[in-house]
Amino acid sequence: MKLYSYAAATRRRPSLSGAESRRGFTLLEAVVATMIIGVVSAGALSAFAADLRAADLAQRMLPAAALAQDRLTVLETSGSLVLEVLPDSLARGRFREPFEDYSWTASAHRLRSLPGLIEVKVDVSWDAGSFALMERLYEPSLAVAGR
Repeated sequence: MKLYSYAAATRRRPSLSGAESRRGFTLLEAVVATMIIGVVSAGALSAFAADLRAADLAQRMLPAAALAQDRLTVLETSGSLVLEVLPDSLARGRFREPFEDYSWTASAHRLRSLPGLIEVKVDVSWDAGSFALMERLYEPSLAVAGR
């Protein structure tokens, strides 16, 4: 029969240095880590919000640019006599479905400094913005008449 000594069973480990005995985080470290995560999260969320705004603007701008080009083509094909004084049907209006949120205004005027050139501008607008498109058309008959 063997007897075990009580002192041997309850022997303590040798003490560890301060860095080795410390486990986990202090409250200050946890607060600093939480603040860093909060700042990074706020930056990421603001970048995401800016991306959403840019996507919304692009979603509105692309149809507006196509509609402006369409109106500009109508004005180009109407002839120089009509461009002298635009009728109301060409000067302003609203687009039909599915673009009923968009409206347009158009203007055309002869450039006095450059004979034969007509500046045509179309502005397509919606509730939160607008898109402008301008073009200069050359009409040789106006160049001869302007001299």
